[in-house]
Amino acid sequence: MFDVEAIRSLFPITAQRFPILGKSEPEPVIYFDHGASTHPPQPVLDIYVNFLQHSYSNIHRASHYLSQIATEQFEHVTTEILSFIGGDADANTVIKTNNTTSALDLAAHIMSSVQGITLVTLLEHHSNDLPHRRRGEIAHVEILSDGTIDYGDLELKLQAHQVKLVALTGASNTTGFMPDLDRVARLAHAYGARILVDAAQLLAHKKIDVKPNDDPAHIDFLAAAGHKAYAPFGSAFLFGPKDMCNSAPPYIPGGGTVVFVTDSDALYMRSPDRHEGGTPNIAGAVALAASLNFLEGIGMENIRAHERELTERAIAGLSNIDGIRVLGHPDPSLRLGVISFVVEGVPDVIVSQILNAEAAIATRSGCFCAQPYIQRLLALNADEIRGRFLAGEIIQPEGAVRATIGIFNTESEVDELIRMAGVIGEHGWKGTYRMPSGCSAFI
Repeated sequence: MFDVEAIRSLFPITAQRFPILGKSEPEPVIYFDHGASTHPPQPVLDIYVNFLQHSYSNIHRASHYLSQIATEQFEHVTTEILSFIGGDADANTVIKTNNTTSALDLAAHIMSSVQGITLVTLLEHHSNDLPHRRRGEIAHVEILSDGTIDYGDLELKLQAHQVKLVALTGASNTTGFMPDLDRVARLAHAYGARILVDAAQLLAHKKIDVKPNDDPAHIDFLAAAGHKAYAPFGSAFLFGPKDMCNSAPPYIPGGGTVVFVTDSDALYMRSPDRHEGGTPNIAGAVALAASLNFLEGIGMENIRAHERELTERAIAGLSNIDGIRVLGHPDPSLRLGVISFVVEGVPDVIVSQILNAEAAIATRSGCFCAQPYIQRLLALNADEIRGRFLAGEIIQPEGAVRATIGIFNTESEVDELIRMAGVIGEHGWKGTYRMPSGCSAFI
């Protein structure tokens, strides 16, 4: 049985309180920013701190006890990740990285020498788009008006191009939409392409099964991070086929990646060491394994059911408020608890400020590093916005407010979000708020 109050008691952050405008006493934080980073529960923190206190040492090559213990714990992380996603250790490898962005960039690096183009959906976070642009030709897969992937366009582009890789999100960080990974993988493989899944949003919220390598629906590459799965910052991974990872040049040549070096040559190790240059975040990796064990102990099906109920409640409540538009497909079975919305006449950044200052509700505003997707969803003129930036104009691009649901959120917290959104929709807030100074510092 899923006991949300018992789960909440394991998260120290739920006891954090902040001052609220118009109230004499601080109020508990209502954390709806899980899509950016989740908070570690006490069992994960205990393992993390215990490693730092009692097992802290660099890994590999040293013969002393601490290094042996640290190495064993670090290497065991791979076993835990493979178990969590259903990966085959004989045919695949797990390369530890610092974040999902570096894992996705590593996948683009591994695929860079393969002939063909990469198809990237318009749902993607920039981290699963820009690395592919940097290394070769790409084409974007279109979306439909409801923010879902256009599978027909995907197949047309697979037919029209020599495609080596289809890069897509496991769940959008903007609308929570979950593409049919089985369908995409089967299509990609039928045309000789591989598939790369950005599972940053998916890992902690829905069961993942990469399937055996000979299954037509197999996921070839999968990237995710611990800080979105109830572990501390700084540890992530890329799952991928051993043969390709072993044949690719080392991602960052250096310490830990070599077997033998002369003054004119270097022999590199096999994966994962081949691509894990330098000292990794050992404690972070150990905590990542602990967080996956924590999630499995609760049950991914239980987590999914709880979050789906809250998502349905939030979408229904927000959609019934005049002047509020929820982005993306309304069916909660097709999406995770990622709910982005716009309030007519109120800039997204102001809405987020009000929610924070007047209800201690933590949300995020903006374009969520998915600007092409937001541009389509909000029907923005990208060329006009780009021209204003290039002209040196200081502007805050139009975006949305994002509330992301996690394991310890409750119905009452969702109801408070809905209530406050209604207050904002009626322009009934108490404080005075202003826009930030802008974001054209790149010029």
